[in-house]
Amino acid sequence: MTDNPLQLNKVFQLHQTISAGITLNVSRSVAESHGKSLYNEIAGNLGSNMAAEHLLMENTIIPPEYCSLPVEVIAEPLEALPIDAKLTDLLRKLSLTGFVPVLNGKRRLLGYISDEEVLLSPEAQLEQLRTRSVSPLVEVSPPLRMTDTVARAAHFFAQSDRTWIPVVDAEGRYTGRCVSRTKLYKLLHGLLKPPRIGGLATPLGVYMTSGYHSAGAGWKGLVATGMLFGGLVHVLDWLTLNAFQYTAIIYPSLVSWGEGQLLILQAGLSLVCLLGLLRLSPISGLHAAEHMTINAIENDLQLTEPLIRTQPREHARCGTNLMVLLGGFELLGIFLTYYWQAMNPIGLMLYTGIWALLVFRFWKPAGLWVQRHFTTKKPTSAQLASGIKAGEELLSKFQAKPHAMPSLLRRLWGSGMLHMIVSFLVTAWLLEHLLEIIGIR
Repeated sequence: MTDNPLQLNKVFQLHQTISAGITLNVSRSVAESHGKSLYNEIAGNLGSNMAAEHLLMENTIIPPEYCSLPVEVIAEPLEALPIDAKLTDLLRKLSLTGFVPVLNGKRRLLGYISDEEVLLSPEAQLEQLRTRSVSPLVEVSPPLRMTDTVARAAHFFAQSDRTWIPVVDAEGRYTGRCVSRTKLYKLLHGLLKPPRIGGLATPLGVYMTSGYHSAGAGWKGLVATGMLFGGLVHVLDWLTLNAFQYTAIIYPSLVSWGEGQLLILQAGLSLVCLLGLLRLSPISGLHAAEHMTINAIENDLQLTEPLIRTQPREHARCGTNLMVLLGGFELLGIFLTYYWQAMNPIGLMLYTGIWALLVFRFWKPAGLWVQRHFTTKKPTSAQLASGIKAGEELLSKFQAKPHAMPSLLRRLWGSGMLHMIVSFLVTAWLLEHLLEIIGIR
């Protein structure tokens, strides 16, 4: 048994499931090997692709509230191959999921190929397939339709060893989605997680959302975040503007600088000050706790502090990355506004093109770097507790109603952007008028 915390966590999850009295059957290849007990066998094979795909649906009681759910709620995107595909294309896709639907020229489902068919095929046959179609490996079995229920999908899995079942429309065309044994198992046993989780660090704690459900700090935290940033940005802008005015008195040569240069310098100074304040504030710790908790959920980890601390502080979908992207193009816009007349058309197009290419190439790595060094820091136990509380609350709400599909408007509302933008603008407006009233603007 390994001491790897991720593997130990999976053993712990499985042990909890077995202890709860859920009856599980394991695939023949596992049950017959080495004569070990169910628990020890699964725990011992966690490092070798032994996962929930091997758990069959037989003897599993389906909760009544799930029986009539359409399979659409658990269907996942899965790329298919045409019948005339080559073995190299097949092996590339099998290496990702172990299952590939096969289609004809009209996108009608012909069957599927799993990694078992390839592994059990004679070497001579595979050698012939290297330059021919994969059609000899195709297995035919009934698909699911979008209107079929979760109960029907569970019945299909109980009657076969398949790990995926393709989903077709009324005319037999592949929808681009499949139902996996793993996803169904998680749904039936309360282990399903939202397909995508968003979050924010607020002055009142961590906020999380699945688009439909939300948890944690709530709308008050979102409004407080908008007010905080509205105040910080406005005050820093006022301070840097006054700093430049006093500096120009001491160093008159600064006046000779172009307006564009001064604007870029002022914006850069404000940004550095803002990032520095964020790094020193508790917000950066809460921001890290939010990311680490979401990473733990996405990696199927228990939401405990030791396991969450193994997760990275950065997240690929963080708004920091988007701000870096927008900042790159804002700098380009400022430069073009003040200097486009001084450049010839070819030089202007060349400069714009190179700058745009650099921004698109490096905005994600730059965003992760900014997250690592400025907008997050090692969270305290209390900050991680806020992230864990929000994560557990979100998972609880989602598992109680996993089939709820958010509309675009609800997803926008749940993101918290409207709350923050409105409170940001209101706070900036109030501060502007306050500074005018007291005569320092």
